[in-house]
Amino acid sequence: MKTKNNFIKPALVAGIVAVFACAATAQADDSKASSSGNDDSSQKSASSPASDNAGQNSDNTKASPSDSAKVSSDNSKSSGDNSQGDNQNSGGVVSPVQSQADPYGLKVAGPVMVSGSDASAKSFNQSVLPSLDAFIRGNLPDGQNNLKSGVFEINPDKIVLASKTAVRAYFVSESGGYASSIGVDATKVGQDPTTWQNEISSSASKLIFPSANSVDDFIVNGPSQVRTAGQPVLPGDFVNLGTFAAGTKLDFFMIANGANQSGAPVYSAHESLNPDGFQQHVAGFTSHIFAAPQLNSPYLFLAFKDMWGGGDKDMNDVIIALNVGTATVKALLATPEPTTWLTLGSFLGVAIWAKRRADRQAAVLA
Repeated sequence: MKTKNNFIKPALVAGIVAVFACAATAQADDSKASSSGNDDSSQKSASSPASDNAGQNSDNTKASPSDSAKVSSDNSKSSGDNSQGDNQNSGGVVSPVQSQADPYGLKVAGPVMVSGSDASAKSFNQSVLPSLDAFIRGNLPDGQNNLKSGVFEINPDKIVLASKTAVRAYFVSESGGYASSIGVDATKVGQDPTTWQNEISSSASKLIFPSANSVDDFIVNGPSQVRTAGQPVLPGDFVNLGTFAAGTKLDFFMIANGANQSGAPVYSAHESLNPDGFQQHVAGFTSHIFAAPQLNSPYLFLAFKDMWGGGDKDMNDVIIALNVGTATVKALLATPEPTTWLTLGSFLGVAIWAKRRADRQAAVLA
């Protein structure tokens, strides 16, 4: 029986090491994120979300097709991490097709820009979209319950900016039967809305994609490159949300079929607001879990479910990418979803159980 004990002990050690290593890594990442946020805040004067957004889109009106030839003067080269420069995510060429949908009278955060129309967008298309496409196809199959797949490593209700950040949202894919709208509410920790009605009526709530409907249905970088009034976005199209102060909390929401239906249901990352009682209409993950992990990426990804009660729970009806800066992503990874800790705890539990079982067997045979 010594052979069995010698085989089991490494499993116990491995389980303990895995848990403490993860905890140590999370603590280290959290410290780095906080340090980065503090350094950035000391270099720039903090401003409120409202005042920063005013400079981006003073009247919050939808862009007309005639604006499509305009290129922002801030269209400069970028590494993709926007935590060190406010102008890094403010460029691009306005798309010639803009959805006119305005569910609940919400205004837009800014016009939808053409995929790859500035340096940051080109970098995203080349270095992120291909891996993201492969990940979605391999881990979020259509029509299957993907909530227990283990890929959703962050809590989308905890997106708090670690530093002053110019935030950009990219459309990635959609596979739902609706023309849904995606929006965001900029608030502060502890000041969350108490109902979905409060969320969409907030002056800080804006539409990102009034219609997240695309001819490239669940086909990232697919062959079709035609935007229409009913399907106005293509993979890689993006919206500059504006510059937000450190500590701003971003609550993202979906208005299911909002482009076509008045009074459509609103599903929020803030779980308690969902009118159907289903808690996870919005889920989050990062490129840390790609086949080739991108460990210092400024991107996080949100997956939305548009059906009442969660439907088939495949969590791929609309997927967007957010450039929120590396420090914010690291901070989110330092406080993962509770299911992540449960998974690590289960490994340790199995190791302890196996060790105790082997010890009992050895005592009986002694």
